[in-house]
Amino acid sequence: MPSQMKCRFIDSNIFIYVLLKDPRYGQACLRMLERVENGEEQVATSTLVLSQVVAHLARRGKGEAIKLFINYIHEIGIMVIETTFLDFVEATMEMNKLDLNSNMWDDLILACQMRRTGIYEIYTNDKDFEKIEWVKAIFP
Repeated sequence: MPSQMKCRFIDSNIFIYVLLKDPRYGQACLRMLERVENGEEQVATSTLVLSQVVAHLARRGKGEAIKLFINYIHEIGIMVIETTFLDFVEATMEMNKLDLNSNMWDDLILACQMRRTGIYEIYTNDKDFEKIEWVKAIFP
């Protein structure tokens, strides 16, 4: 992947819209992932996002899609950021600093992971990211 290409983070809702063939957002999210597959986009996600997607698929009775999802991430080479204990520590500090409530917990962890790895834009349909000053939310 060309180094001059900006890396963006992918939130769980993007994958879920594609996997569940969401009638409203699925196609736009699929086109974004196709750009990744074609080498036009450089993206990352995290182990927390993978866990969120797998849990959502399991709750929806879509267990057969779990293996396909994990294989897809691996095959197209999406960078996966490991979730660490320090991400949790930083998220608690940011929650206090930004005066956010615990409903934003996962979003804060993802934002801290993004900042740790120098990524400041996220593909998401979650408006809560707009409350985190260093994150720019983009919806395909």
